[in-house]
Amino acid sequence: MKKITAILFLLSSLITMEVNAVTQDEMEKVISDTTNIIENKKGYIVFDYKKVRMALISNVEYDRMRIITPIKKYSELDLTQIEKIMDSNFHSALDARYASSKDVLYSAFIHPMSPLSKKELISALNQVATLALTFGTTYSSGALNYGGN
Repeated sequence: MKKITAILFLLSSLITMEVNAVTQDEMEKVISDTTNIIENKKGYIVFDYKKVRMALISNVEYDRMRIITPIKKYSELDLTQIEKIMDSNFHSALDARYASSKDVLYSAFIHPMSPLSKKELISALNQVATLALTFGTTYSSGALNYGGN
């Protein structure tokens, strides 16, 4: 009986996830409705949100999306800043994280598209913007903090 209950719970969770998940078109509409669009191509939107220039990059085939904003050249970071962004990724950067690629430090939210809800997408926008804006001060993407220094 416990196994049947567990299976039913898992199945109902999957169904709920599918109902709440956004499609690429719905995700792009949320971005269009809540931000100032600079450039808009299928799977790639550049926009301003809370005075932060960001990009939404999505790919249906790979079921992946990311929201990113560049912060600073990585080679210009000092050791203290690198330590703080690493600590932040563990303690105070929630779903958004600091990441680097090709000598650029980014604030980034990377997620599968299929389970992503509209609520999570809006939270991601806020977290990516906040993480970028708090670089050099609190290094935080939101109100929660899991401890540390």
